Amino acid sequence: MKSLSSETYIIDGNITLFLGKHSDQFKKDILHSSLLAQLLADSTPDKWLTSYRTTLEKLHWTLNGFKNHTLPKSSSSLFSIASTVLADTLQKEQLQQLSGALSNIAQLPSESPALKALLNRIQTEIAPSHGEGSLTVSTLLTIVCENKKTISLQISLETTRPVDISFLRQPLPEAVIQSDIETSLWTTYLSEDKYAKIRTQVVGKLGSKPQTHLFQIFESDPAI
Repeated sequence: MKSLSSETYIIDGNITLFLGKHSDQFKKDILHSSLLAQLLADSTPDKWLTSYRTTLEKLHWTLNGFKNHTLPKSSSSLFSIASTVLADTLQKEQLQQLSGALSNIAQLPSESPALKALLNRIQTEIAPSHGEGSLTVSTLLTIVCENKKTISLQISLETTRPVDISFLRQPLPEAVIQSDIETSLWTTYLSEDKYAKIRTQVVGKLGSKPQTHLFQIFESDPAI
């Protein structure tokens, strides 16, 4: 029977979930390289996803498949979208682990730095073109499986109003969603031997950022 252990992190406002047991060094390598790629991608918000993936490739995350999915506009939560797109990629037990991780995040206190980072990342306002504005809700979900395969899912949609943390598990009404739901799904493997040669450079570039932009989520404790 597979281990049901997992660890959840918020990396600069995006969610990363480790399924099963992994070495501390491997987890640090995933977290640090992902954080650096996100920080660099923030300088080009219009091309954020392309920049993020390009940097990860330079950091020896080997791409193994990429697909775009469009889901029709409907009442949806982050979990319902993710479980639909990942239905053929994750097993039932893994989806349950994802559900539990999102529930733990949703229970964070309002003053939690991790929660503030997530809500700050997840939505941006779109300038009104015909008298009414809207918001782009966009988040990156990263799931590292027991065999070290990393599954990344980018979810984007437009809404008529801001979302709060309940969006992780509670569906938004269809009337609030303005467009079809766009998703990008891809898998990667970190080339650990190659990354080990640049690990010191990555850590140096990050400086103190892991202490201020990286949070672990516990069932009973809000964050570190």
